[in-house]
Amino acid sequence: MSRFIFAALASFCFIGAAAAQQVPGRDLFDFPLGLLAEPAALSSRMAASIWNPAAASLDSASRLRAGFAGLATPQDQGVRLEMFGTEYRVAHGLTTNVSFAQASVTDIIRTETDPQSTPGEIPYQTTLISAGAAAHRASATVGLAARYRSASLDAEHAGVFALDAGAIIDRVARTPVRFAASTFLLSPSRHKEAATFMAAADLPLVHRDTTLSVRGGYAIMRTEGRGSEDYLFGSTRYRQFDASAGVSQSRVFGTTSRRLRLGVGLRYAGYDLALAREDGAAGFGASYQFVLTRTFK
Repeated sequence: MSRFIFAALASFCFIGAAAAQQVPGRDLFDFPLGLLAEPAALSSRMAASIWNPAAASLDSASRLRAGFAGLATPQDQGVRLEMFGTEYRVAHGLTTNVSFAQASVTDIIRTETDPQSTPGEIPYQTTLISAGAAAHRASATVGLAARYRSASLDAEHAGVFALDAGAIIDRVARTPVRFAASTFLLSPSRHKEAATFMAAADLPLVHRDTTLSVRGGYAIMRTEGRGSEDYLFGSTRYRQFDASAGVSQSRVFGTTSRRLRLGVGLRYAGYDLALAREDGAAGFGASYQFVLTRTFK
């Protein structure tokens, strides 16, 4: 799944959106907002994660969790994403959640009949509002999320609804293999939105009580009409520290690219702080991500 935007993005998307009648700004959520070097389908790092509705589930010892995530690309790309999310356990095994995410591109120069720029930039941004619930029982968690995405590109404004579902299974066929699958932006108006389908699985490589654990796995992601991604990853946790790394291979419009992702995290006194870096593509520099959550008992 592409993490880059070409310099001519605005004009290209404007023409493409008009032809396909899709809501603009979908490409901005190709960036892994709220993720570290984790697969989207399995990640529960961010409160009310937008990628898998089943990941927004609190255990019986927690009542509320809130978080903020941000992602920034180099200045020559100019992409910024932010997200706020909260989860609240309303009953044993049942958690509700809401989130607000926004993405934008800055410094898109306006031109007319020649390369000379004219005053004012072209606004290009999108927001995503989600509300959902996740239910946990035994070794399985399922979740649903209703979403509304609105976007603006220059003078064009549009919106579209989506309904996503996801599941996480902690043990598969009585083995310690963990499996997850979910959708992202699956809309009844399929001509207005490009849906993403994702799945991931991992298993323990090292496990020593609650002190040290190492897991490794594989994930896939497919977006309608846009491209695909295969991801090989690993993660380790030692006491309150954790780290993750992986290599992704994405294919977008006939172009294949590989990128390295790295993430580190610290958990202390109910706070969870994490930072990540992902290689750029198409000559762009790396993007950096930040996640901070607070859990209340």
